[in-house]
Amino acid sequence: MSAPPNPVRHVAVAVPARNEEEHLPACLAALDRAAERYRGPVTLFVLANHCDDATIPILRRTRLHHARLRWAAVSLLPGARHAGWARRLALDGAAACLGHPTDVLATTDADTLVEPRWIERTAVHVDRGAEALAGRVLTRRAERVALGAAAMGRLNLLERYCTAIEWLRADREVVGDDPWPRHYYEGGASLALTLNLYRRIGGAPTPSVGEDRALFAAAVAARARVRHPLDVRVFTSIRTEGRAPGGVADVFAHWLAQPDDLPLHETYAVPAMLEPELAREEDKLSFQTLPDALATARALIRARQSEAAVLQQQRMGRIDHPPHRAWEDEAVRRSGDAPAELGAVTAESPTLQAAPPAHG
Repeated sequence: MSAPPNPVRHVAVAVPARNEEEHLPACLAALDRAAERYRGPVTLFVLANHCDDATIPILRRTRLHHARLRWAAVSLLPGARHAGWARRLALDGAAACLGHPTDVLATTDADTLVEPRWIERTAVHVDRGAEALAGRVLTRRAERVALGAAAMGRLNLLERYCTAIEWLRADREVVGDDPWPRHYYEGGASLALTLNLYRRIGGAPTPSVGEDRALFAAAVAARARVRHPLDVRVFTSIRTEGRAPGGVADVFAHWLAQPDDLPLHETYAVPAMLEPELAREEDKLSFQTLPDALATARALIRARQSEAAVLQQQRMGRIDHPPHRAWEDEAVRRSGDAPAELGAVTAESPTLQAAPPAHG
């Protein structure tokens, strides 16, 4: 459905919360700051799911300045007491606050800080035709440092590899509605879709694990126009004791504790990462083999950039393609973009915004 001229969309943000007394106040404050930057109405809907800490008292006493806060407390039946139903009910509650089909339904996590322009930039992408968005999810630098040098080194190595793989994947794809610069992650800490699309897909799927990816997969299956923009960013916590079994916290805990020679979660050699449908168990990398795989990916990037430079020179008589490592240098340049309270985004964080792959 096309947007009306010069729309001022109502944005509703769903936040499922389970015993989030430590993180919820900062999460709500960050969302309120983002609402201040947006020119339209913003409603936050928090679903307090089976909470027995101070989450509900925090919601009762919270007074926001720019967004309207609504919340509900529930205790799900044992069979439904998981992330899938918590996210679904939070999204349904937020959707009920909206009225026009082109309004925006977004979601984040209670342990996450959205950037000040998160709502504004989300609405801009919808104005440009996107029906579903998966924003960039980064970790907080201060928490990474607190984990210690060895743990931070592991996370940085993984992110460098993922950044290189994203470049190579984008280089192989035909440009469509989701062009480079983009990423390939779909996490509940930063998702958004139009109210019309949410209704079209029948609401959010409710698997016990991976509900965020299932929601985005439903949008893709409905042939929605999707985007994975790099300028819609959030910073999430690095906790190793999560609220959902099999969730991101469990993955972090496994990464930080596992021996160097054990296979990594969903991390494969370069060919398998570029064609995941062909990935085999024996293609999985370990922290021992990951550095060599990163070197392979970087070599492929250098070769592709050299090829692109030659083609550019032949066609235009000049070279616009950036030199080797520009895809990392740009991340360094952008490190000043993050608000001070979130910490700097370092070169290890995959925040590239330049060096679009050239298709020959």
